[in-house]
Amino acid sequence: MKEFIYSKRVISILITLHITAILLLIIDYGFSLPLWATYATIGFYTFILVNGILFTIIKQKYDKKKSEFKVKVFDWLSIGFIMYCIIRQFSIQTTQNIITDWIRWALILKLIREFATSHFNYKRSVLNPAQLFIISFMGLVLGGSFLLMLPKATHQGISFIDALFTSTSAVCVTGLIVVDTSSYFTSFGQTIIMLLIQAGGLGILTFASYFSYFFKGGATYENQIALSDISSSNKIGEVFTTLKRILIITFLVEAIGAFFIYININEQLIPSFFDRVYFSVFHSISAFCNAGFSTLPNGMMQDGFVFNYSLQFTIIAIFIFGGLGFPIVINVLRFIKHFIRRYALRFISGKDNYKP
Repeated sequence: MKEFIYSKRVISILITLHITAILLLIIDYGFSLPLWATYATIGFYTFILVNGILFTIIKQKYDKKKSEFKVKVFDWLSIGFIMYCIIRQFSIQTTQNIITDWIRWALILKLIREFATSHFNYKRSVLNPAQLFIISFMGLVLGGSFLLMLPKATHQGISFIDALFTSTSAVCVTGLIVVDTSSYFTSFGQTIIMLLIQAGGLGILTFASYFSYFFKGGATYENQIALSDISSSNKIGEVFTTLKRILIITFLVEAIGAFFIYININEQLIPSFFDRVYFSVFHSISAFCNAGFSTLPNGMMQDGFVFNYSLQFTIIAIFIFGGLGFPIVINVLRFIKHFIRRYALRFISGKDNYKP
């Protein structure tokens, strides 16, 4: 059974199915499908997810290699989430959008899990780290351009040059726009821009490298050397520790920033709970990455927001944290941790509990 799981033919079939799933997701999100195509898409999604669940269970049973505990926990949690999403898909009846976001999210999670464990060996003799970064950067810009040109990404369509400009601006976190983000792009298009900002702010290699390390439990020596050059780590062994800190700090600051943005939004201006959450997440990511994009037509000069000083102060604070750079942010967090351990605990307990 183990030999069958890791046979080249099975792996090739799975890779083909996963690539097909990615293309189908793009078509599903970007185009309005006829009824027959909708049912076919649901069937294909379900087939991929059920196959993934069975394949993961078989690997857990027959694979003699000791996987890391966090990987096993993630696998079983993902299986539970995928099963829940499949149940939601077939239990929720709707006449306007038969394909629910639940099954899409489950498929996206499955694809991330599978492609993160793919065996990719980087050869410095083919491309040096700088060339690899440039190629991945250009690929991200071009990919974002084509995604922004999908029919459901805009209300009235967009030319390639405008899509290319918007994608480049988002990835390069410049904030320059040729069309109004709020009125020109749909929620799907704005989400693409938000993801391009996040990927550009962190670097696509940070995502790919760390998730690969997380699921595989390690990386090749050549990969570590390349990443040490890109992340400016002094020691090869510190590469993934640095990448881990970058991801954790980024998501932590953005989550805290989104929370404070949310509590400072006037509910009368954005009545929907999910719209307020989306507004908060978008502007937190945009602010931390110093992108300058906004879903408001006039930015912070929009009526109802221009005098909301608590909201503006929150965004300013996120801007500052994002602009300081990760080494400074790490030192700030260390100081806060030191302050809490040294003074806050001392005040609560009445004695000095801090041990250097």
